[in-house]
Amino acid sequence: MKVKALQCSGINNLELVEFDKPEPQENASVLKIKTCGICGTDLHGIEGKRPVKFPFIPGHEIVATVDSAGKDANKFIRTIGGNDFKPGDRVTINPRIVCGKCYYCTNFPEYQEMCINAITATSQGSGKYPFLFGGWAQYLYVLPGSEIIRLPETLSDELAALIEPFAVAVGCIDRFRKIQDRVSGDAFEIRDTVVVYGIGAIGLFMVAGFFLAGAKKIIAIDTRKEKLELSKEFGATEIIDASSTCQEERLKIIKELTENTGAGVVIESCGVPDVINEGLIALRRGGILFEIGHLLNVGKAGIDPMILCRNELKLLGHYAYPSSQIMLYAACILKRHQLPYEKLLRFIKLEDYSKLFRNLSENLNVIKPAFVM
Repeated sequence: MKVKALQCSGINNLELVEFDKPEPQENASVLKIKTCGICGTDLHGIEGKRPVKFPFIPGHEIVATVDSAGKDANKFIRTIGGNDFKPGDRVTINPRIVCGKCYYCTNFPEYQEMCINAITATSQGSGKYPFLFGGWAQYLYVLPGSEIIRLPETLSDELAALIEPFAVAVGCIDRFRKIQDRVSGDAFEIRDTVVVYGIGAIGLFMVAGFFLAGAKKIIAIDTRKEKLELSKEFGATEIIDASSTCQEERLKIIKELTENTGAGVVIESCGVPDVINEGLIALRRGGILFEIGHLLNVGKAGIDPMILCRNELKLLGHYAYPSSQIMLYAACILKRHQLPYEKLLRFIKLEDYSKLFRNLSENLNVIKPAFVM
């Protein structure tokens, strides 16, 4: 049987190709892909902005059913959210495979993203059998050591396409709450004011996540008016157009909206280095800034260490989510359907990929595009 896949053979070189459908080894499985999202990290690999092994099949935000499994697959592939998986089960997958042996896996097993030997499916490349390690394909080969997350029955395939990126926001809120629980004397409350810089997919999920968690006030900041208007539908109580304001004006607005104290939480998700210092100034005393926008090196940030010190601020990097359990939490939140998530999605057939990427390059208002198989 032939399987279609969208393969990247070199920088900005995408092509629709066919592979033989692989059979799983005894300790592996094969999934039939229903949908797979398009993430910024996929684009970074295609554009040569992060290390990849050409050729490769991008894609890790998958919704799938189990097609087949080796006889010992459940001994080597962990299932989150239920019993052992079997053919026909509807699932998603954690794109990272950790070693379980390094310093971080041994001492901080709850933070899987710290594993120094972690691999991702797409990093395996598609140059040799079994080829299908990325989600932009009709089938996906699941390696031993992977974690499969069972999907709630009441969660549609469409909304399930948002689980992986939404888990980034859920993981951030989980860290926020752990700081609140563990640090005696800190005046952290989930009812605090949250400022989100950058309303792309992750920024919008941050707005939604903190809204659902009970944030008192959420201020969204971006240069794109349509993204700011959309953020209101996902919990933003105030918006600031960064294209028509300077730093001084934005900080003044934030102070006015917070009774001259500042925000309790700032999320930097726009990937602009200078915003980090602006975000620190926007915080109240004891506040926390989550830096999530700089997956790539786009320059250095100059910060005022006196502000950090005297105001007892916390500056934390946040990358992805600590565990597959967070993905399950994200699925359970999405199934409640408390927000108009459908507005974020745009599905397109795999063979129409060139049309989709042309639209992305024209910067159309697409928050979360995804392929449907």
